[in-house]
Amino acid sequence: MWSQERAERTVKMKRNGTTTPTPLWAFGLVLAVGVTALGMMRLAQAARSWGPGVGEIVSFAQPRPPLAPTVRFTVTRLDAGGPTTCTLDSTTMARSHGSLIVEAVAPGMTRGYRAHWSGGPTATGGGDCGAQANLALSGADLGSLASAAGGFGADHRSMLPLLGNAL
Repeated sequence: MWSQERAERTVKMKRNGTTTPTPLWAFGLVLAVGVTALGMMRLAQAARSWGPGVGEIVSFAQPRPPLAPTVRFTVTRLDAGGPTTCTLDSTTMARSHGSLIVEAVAPGMTRGYRAHWSGGPTATGGGDCGAQANLALSGADLGSLASAAGGFGADHRSMLPLLGNAL
């Protein structure tokens, strides 16, 4: 009888404004939200360093991998007389065995990279950038050229490190 009275009093006390214990799943939810937020901040910090840096090279000196894509697009050539446009064609660049070196990075701009091409012609017909050219390229342009060449670096480091060096 005494224990039943005490149980009723405990129930009444909980109904009269005392708090119930926090469920265990709530602690798990708070932990999961915190870990997710921390992960997102780390990912945002890492994203700043993604992409090619100054000194990166896209070399067409080695044979292209069999599955490498063929790309052709127009870029801005930075001439002394003012910017003009010219064409980069990965097939022609591979035949001329040249290389493209990133000289400067300007993040946040449409054409955020300044690179120097050295080699033979960059395209057949009109629009060739010539054997030497300073170019303004976007990160997507550089990524496309690196894919077509087999990767960044003279030894064609893979753009996807988890997949290894072979494309």
